[in-house]
Amino acid sequence: MTLHRLPLHDEHTRLGARMAESDGWLLPLEFGGAFKEYQAHRRRSVVWDSSSLGRVRVSGAGAFEAVQRTFTNDLRRTRPGRSQYTFLLSPDTGGVVDDLMVWWVRDEEFVLTPSRPDAVLDALRNTHAEGTAGPCDIEDVSAGRVLLALQGACATDELAALGVDPAGLPHSAVCEVVLDGHPARIATTGFGRQVGFELDLPVAVARSVYRRLVDAGVTPAGLAMRETHRLEAGIPRPGYELGPSISPMEAGGSRLVALGTEFVGRAALIARTRRGLDRVLRAVVMDTREAPPAGGALLRHGHAVGRVTSGNYAPRLHRGLGFAFVRPDIGVGSAVAVDGPRGELGGRISAVPVDPEVAL
Repeated sequence: MTLHRLPLHDEHTRLGARMAESDGWLLPLEFGGAFKEYQAHRRRSVVWDSSSLGRVRVSGAGAFEAVQRTFTNDLRRTRPGRSQYTFLLSPDTGGVVDDLMVWWVRDEEFVLTPSRPDAVLDALRNTHAEGTAGPCDIEDVSAGRVLLALQGACATDELAALGVDPAGLPHSAVCEVVLDGHPARIATTGFGRQVGFELDLPVAVARSVYRRLVDAGVTPAGLAMRETHRLEAGIPRPGYELGPSISPMEAGGSRLVALGTEFVGRAALIARTRRGLDRVLRAVVMDTREAPPAGGALLRHGHAVGRVTSGNYAPRLHRGLGFAFVRPDIGVGSAVAVDGPRGELGGRISAVPVDPEVAL
């Protein structure tokens, strides 16, 4: 299988990135080591390339209705100049086909960042065909663009050094700016509980911006560092804690579902919810630094009560940390064991995200 390469692939290899395959893409796994990149994110700032995400533009008089009636969240909770996290569901199962950010750029224009752009494009076009709100252009605008994430304690200062004034930008803001003479978009984020920004740029500008950031001391980061922060921040990942067989309620995403609105998969989700939940997403904090293995059975008093979906070492906790789907009756604080390749590992069930003061 031929792997897709990022537009800045050569920049990453020039900086010594160790590459890895992920969802059909060849992506940087780490540069100077995942732990060093983790520390840089906490203490200063990092930059990583999120261009494997698609960019879908929805514009025109019918744009609001198309987006509103396709995804689970309610656009009326936000406004132009802001972003919103949401789900695309399967109409058959009510499970999560994709999770994505919706950037509401202006009144009749939205930019979406899905990991499965083809599925999102099909869903939007079907919704628009059934709508009555007017014309709407739905197009994949990923080609020729780069999505950079600038994150960390000093990200605001680093953005200002690029000539963009971040003052007054609230969380989840979206704005249009000019960088090196080219139009660009910036969204504020909070990945890993740190201040940060996503920069949607033309390739020509992205290359120079990326180099300026790295030359100024911003640490390039890869998938390994992001995976650690993802677990600590309690963010589910498609293919692991999100998927067509997993409902938003099971994955802890009920706040992103506005059941009072119409969206793709609503009927299937309601029917599934009425049957009750037989599993919920929880964190597993290990007794040692060893990470719980993905796929490992979760045991309580010798009986299987769930299964680990993701695991890693968590520097904030100085422990192994994982996600697992468990029976709803297994409460937070319950002692469990994870069946690993070298025997059983002790741990404890925790809420998602983990509060270190409670978990330890």
